[in-house]
Amino acid sequence: MRPLSIRARLTAGYLAVLTAATLCLAGGVWWLFRESVIRAADASLAGRVEGTKRFIETTQRELPPEEVSDEFKEFADMTRGEALIEVIDEHGRTLCIPAMAGWEQLRVSPSAAGALRVQARDVAGVPFRAVATEIQVDAHRYRLWAATSMADAYGSLNRLGWLLAALVPGVLVFAAAGGFWISGRALAPVDRITRDVKSISWRNLDRRLDEPAADDELRRLAVTFNDMLGRIQLAAAEMARFTADASHELRTPVSLTRTTAEVALGRERSADEYRAALTEISSQMERMSALVNDLLLLARADAGVEPGATTTVDLGALVTETTDALGPTLAREGVRLELDVAPASLTVDGNGESLRRLLLILLDNAIKYTPRDGHVTVRASPAPEGSPGGLSSSGVAIDVIDSGTGLDAMDRVRAFDRFYRGAAARQQAPEGSGLGLSIARTIVDRHAGAISLAPGPEDRGCWARVVLPVHTLQPQELT
Repeated sequence: MRPLSIRARLTAGYLAVLTAATLCLAGGVWWLFRESVIRAADASLAGRVEGTKRFIETTQRELPPEEVSDEFKEFADMTRGEALIEVIDEHGRTLCIPAMAGWEQLRVSPSAAGALRVQARDVAGVPFRAVATEIQVDAHRYRLWAATSMADAYGSLNRLGWLLAALVPGVLVFAAAGGFWISGRALAPVDRITRDVKSISWRNLDRRLDEPAADDELRRLAVTFNDMLGRIQLAAAEMARFTADASHELRTPVSLTRTTAEVALGRERSADEYRAALTEISSQMERMSALVNDLLLLARADAGVEPGATTTVDLGALVTETTDALGPTLAREGVRLELDVAPASLTVDGNGESLRRLLLILLDNAIKYTPRDGHVTVRASPAPEGSPGGLSSSGVAIDVIDSGTGLDAMDRVRAFDRFYRGAAARQQAPEGSGLGLSIARTIVDRHAGAISLAPGPEDRGCWARVVLPVHTLQPQELT
């Protein structure tokens, strides 16, 4: 079954609440009218009882006993139709009795004169309210029964019920139509926002939705959409720039490879010349392969693909192994390496291959931009409270400090941007791609750490610091 639309659900909810409220109101009106009718009848009976008592008192004082019966007959004739009254004196004489068939059924049980108890009775299908009591006048006692017909009152009550039964459906139908129209008007801005959003594509991400003036849910929805469009536009621009930069970086080795191959194939050459051409092609392919691997790593990071299983890594041993593997490179570049690994436990939770790549990136940059006879210092130790670049954390710190040209303030700000290379870096190492530090920051972020760049000691060289959270011992590791 297809679910109802929001407009239909709003109308149905509104109609359900209104139906409950209308039924309660109609029922309350009917009940109040009924109670009013009954109370009016009971008050009339109480007044009739009191009037009969005053009549007895008056006639008893002014007339002899033999004429009281005649006065009651006249009293009964005068009150005929208003109330049905039967009066019996203390000697058992009936002073007044209505000429009504079935009157005996209205002789209810008596109640105290000060607390009359009116009862409902039916005679031949006609509803009545009846009361009985004893009246004390001087030394004489009288029994009194009084009743009044409720046919007219209950007839009015029934007509009111039928009127309400006819009005309530009409009111609900009218309210349903009005609610459907109102909900449509209320949701019209949402439909307009939907149409506007559908018209936005990657070609016009600079478009924005109109924001209503009223500070309500629709304005917040439009503002949220505009914020999302701004983020999408920024991401699309970043993606376009990344694609353009990647294409530019890949075009250089591809062009060189093609040119070398075309020159080598232009005429017959010696074996040494072909070997030299193939060596150049292999070198360019190696550069392009490294660039493609870097791009793939960044793409996987953007897609949220995890690099591998997380294990407990001893950073001290990892730093030692990585620096030992760079011995030939250091010797070829004429750079001295100073290694300082603290004896304390330097374990972190992470991926060993990713952390090794992080170290290689930092060390490769340090060696690349350090002149011959320069030195690179690598330290692994518990992180102090303060770190260069304003970084303050706790955990395990890896410091790579070189004596090279360093970075100026602007380069330090943009050093982690993809494909960014400062003027000095492009001049000193033109073969770089500008992806190393971007990959390094991605690895550090995946390990919930922090990375910073700062000038080296005495404002010479560059100081790169990485802080990673320490490995937390699990209960089973304490045994």
